[in-house]
Amino acid sequence: MSEVRTLSRLWRGKAKLTLPAAIRDAVVMWIGVLAAVFAAGTPFAAQAVSAAIASAPPAAARAISFPARPMRLIVPFPAGGVADAVARLLAERLSARLGVPVDVDNRPGAAGTTAGDVVAKASSDGHTLLFHQANMLIQPGLEPVPYDVIRDFTPVARVATTPLFLVIDGRLPMRTPEQWAVAVKSNPGSYSYGYGQPGSPSHLYAEFAVRGVRNGVPLVTAKGEGAVVQEMLAGRISACFCSYAAVQSHVRNGSLRMIGVTGVSRSPLAPLVPTLQESGLEGYAAAAWFGVMAPAKTPRAIIARLAGELDEVMAEREVRARLMAAGLTPLRDSPEAFATAIRSESIQWQVILRDAAQGEP
Repeated sequence: MSEVRTLSRLWRGKAKLTLPAAIRDAVVMWIGVLAAVFAAGTPFAAQAVSAAIASAPPAAARAISFPARPMRLIVPFPAGGVADAVARLLAERLSARLGVPVDVDNRPGAAGTTAGDVVAKASSDGHTLLFHQANMLIQPGLEPVPYDVIRDFTPVARVATTPLFLVIDGRLPMRTPEQWAVAVKSNPGSYSYGYGQPGSPSHLYAEFAVRGVRNGVPLVTAKGEGAVVQEMLAGRISACFCSYAAVQSHVRNGSLRMIGVTGVSRSPLAPLVPTLQESGLEGYAAAAWFGVMAPAKTPRAIIARLAGELDEVMAEREVRARLMAAGLTPLRDSPEAFATAIRSESIQWQVILRDAAQGEP
């Protein structure tokens, strides 16, 4: 009965709607229709019903037309390589599902900020998207960037994670993360970490691993992850946080050993390798991921459409197989889960950056 009284008060203008716009518009329309129905039997009933429907606000009666033209997927990586291949796979599948071309636009440079700036300033109509990685949450802590990750973008979905494994020289005797941590703290000058890209999750995790170790542990920069692996095989670097694809063949032949993995759960790529968290080492929960974002203020209906299509793409067996073959873990995600991850992981990375800069334990 309370609903009837509320409708009656609304009808007489003695109550206010406190509903989302789309629902409010629909309610207003149907109140008008009901008013016309009560007038049934009069010569004006049909005209009243038609007028009530015709006067409904456009938002309640008209769906957003999307996509209306070809789309662009801006990629902060040069052509070739794993990231570019994933972006092109997504573009191909989205084009088939959306019915318009989805063109990959490679904009490498400035550690990914060039591509990010293009999308941050693009029209928020869903036709320009960004394919980026977790590094974009780290970069603001290293240097000024022309956008705010949380304010200037709308998350659509992550499509894959890149689990980073703690890998050590296979000639070393340690078999667990605990044994490795004890050895490094006992004799830090005898061991080293390598990384291939400054400001990457691999770099920050190496910084985090050696924080507070008296006398420090050497951190060695190499020209890419492949170069790090070669230095390890040569015995010049003791350990790294590396992707599965970079080390899998060397792990199989015993030259390198995976003893732990970052993230909150074990990787299906190597399910027997425990997480560092399982091993009692906290602070390695943030993931390295690839995801799709849109400019801020992109309508929710468009974001929902894109997220739904990406979810269907990531459910395809062939897509999942191709990603796993590249050393990635496929992920079916939602805008809400992606937004939560961005907020929480931004904090985690900035804490690691702060601790690395201050040398705090």
